[in-house]
Amino acid sequence: MRSTSRRDFLRTTAALGAILSLPGCGLGADDSTVRSGSFDGTVLIVGAGAAGMTAAHLLTRADVEVEILEAKATPGGRIAHDTDFVDFPISLGGEWIHVDPEILGEITDEPELAATTSLRAYAASDTWVAIDGGGVTSGNAGDDIDTDLKFVGSSWLGFFEDHVLPGIADRITHNTVVTSITDTGDGVEVLDADGITHLADRVIVTIPMFLLRAGAIAFDPPLPDSHLEALDRAEIWGGMKVFVEFSEPFFPTFFSPEISESGGQRLYYDAAYGQDSDHHVLGLFSVGGQAEPYQALDPGDELRDHVLAELDAVFDGAASRTYVQHISKNWSADPFAGAAYLADEADWRVAPDLAEPVTGRIDLAGCSYFPGGSDWSSVHTAARSARVVVDRMLS
Repeated sequence: MRSTSRRDFLRTTAALGAILSLPGCGLGADDSTVRSGSFDGTVLIVGAGAAGMTAAHLLTRADVEVEILEAKATPGGRIAHDTDFVDFPISLGGEWIHVDPEILGEITDEPELAATTSLRAYAASDTWVAIDGGGVTSGNAGDDIDTDLKFVGSSWLGFFEDHVLPGIADRITHNTVVTSITDTGDGVEVLDADGITHLADRVIVTIPMFLLRAGAIAFDPPLPDSHLEALDRAEIWGGMKVFVEFSEPFFPTFFSPEISESGGQRLYYDAAYGQDSDHHVLGLFSVGGQAEPYQALDPGDELRDHVLAELDAVFDGAASRTYVQHISKNWSADPFAGAAYLADEADWRVAPDLAEPVTGRIDLAGCSYFPGGSDWSSVHTAARSARVVVDRMLS
């Protein structure tokens, strides 16, 4: 989920009304429809994750010619899901809606989707178990329960597949890795790993921050000093998710293992919560230093045994007795991600600094390239950053 310090900051700014004045953050009617403009050039988008798909969808609705280059064989990026594990989609990356569900209408320009999409909120009566100082405590979530929403029978990627991809799928070229981007002064040249040059009037780059900092794409002219300095001071968390199916539901809605001093976050949660399913699946979300012990293990038997031992110690061996199967996704080992996202405790200026245009023809869009300065590293910020860039292009 998220850290307390970041939630507190968001709640404070929302109470002051500040959050509603941030570019791209409003949830009112004025923000539900992308601007119309006179831009008649071609736009090339690097990456078909949440930001790339949102930008392509909005530009297509504005009758702009769009091409998307995606490194993987499938779209989605860090909102990937698995539909073979059990009878509902398992979100390997972004899973929850952390804001008002009207975000679904913002992404698609179809406001009615907020009311017609099947979502489930957590309840104050949901149970939790936590380890604190070696002791075990439990109780109900009460008034402290977060407002995060889960898709029922779907996922973030499922939502995009249903409402965004149908209109842009034929504009995506898969298995295409971009290596350099050159602003020639008259347009933009994008070179891929096969030596093919793609030409466009504008380019939107949506690759993850870790890859941007690693120099996965060479820019000519180079990234501005402001961008390089922001990348240099950015704390980027690695991340991993694990899902374990059990034959019996011995676990609560949330389970918090004792947090070490290595930083980051770690939380077990009922991944089947709210689903129309008889499968019992416990999810493990871990980022930063909290993810490293799991990432160091072989994803097969070693990871299984480590997780089961961790759960058995609290739930009297129930995990080993009822284990069925498991899957995992180590985002730090994914060659087209390299990490999870910008840390919750990162310098708040990093995201807005990177949201500034690279050149007059090149922009960044993604979950960590967001102008507000109070929110980042969520699917909704990826989508809203795309809207900011599209609005800038069409203004």
